[in-house]
Amino acid sequence: MIGEDSKPQENEIIEELRDDEDLDLESFGEQLTDDLLEASDSAPSKDKSQDQATTDSSQISDLIAQILALKQQAEEKEGQYKRLFADFDNFRKRTEREKEEEEAKISAKILKKILPVVDDFERAQLQLKPKTDGETSIHNSYQSVYKQLVKSLKEAGVTKMRPLHEQFDPNFHEAIAQETTNEYEEGTVIDELRSGYLLGERILRHALVRVSTPLTEDSITEKDSDHISSEN
Repeated sequence: MIGEDSKPQENEIIEELRDDEDLDLESFGEQLTDDLLEASDSAPSKDKSQDQATTDSSQISDLIAQILALKQQAEEKEGQYKRLFADFDNFRKRTEREKEEEEAKISAKILKKILPVVDDFERAQLQLKPKTDGETSIHNSYQSVYKQLVKSLKEAGVTKMRPLHEQFDPNFHEAIAQETTNEYEEGTVIDELRSGYLLGERILRHALVRVSTPLTEDSITEKDSDHISSEN
């Protein structure tokens, strides 16, 4: 029904187009053909654009994946470098520390052998009392040597302990005698029998000392007995 009704209308349109003197049917046909061709060309161009966009997106994804992989490799290499550097730095520090310790041991061994000479000078200083000009000259000569020796020890980092009237410390002192007395607190160093020395913070030689002990009833009785025996 619809087809039969539209057919007279189509005929009327065609007749009108034919009656229109200003209408160039040939030009109209060419224009219509060009429009159809342009429309047909536009559809494939959209497909090409979509294909190109898909290709570009795929390439970008590949590039991003490559960048991430390279970044991971760089981070791994950086981690390996840091670990290697840390190991080398620890090795260097350990080597330097071992070298310093070995040098300190050698120095301590040599300096320790010099200390008895210092002891002899100090004993001579206490015991010898020059009376003549000749003895005084000799005394001044060896005292000059002693002072030079002490100066050299100080320059090497050797210091003398000062334990007198200090509390006994087994890390620095060696007690070889005790004395009962109430004049000092128990465990006080009341006499230094041989000087002790330090090399920096290292013990070069312990000081030999006498330490105080408190008086007790037994010690008082024993002391009185000794006093009576000595009088008899």
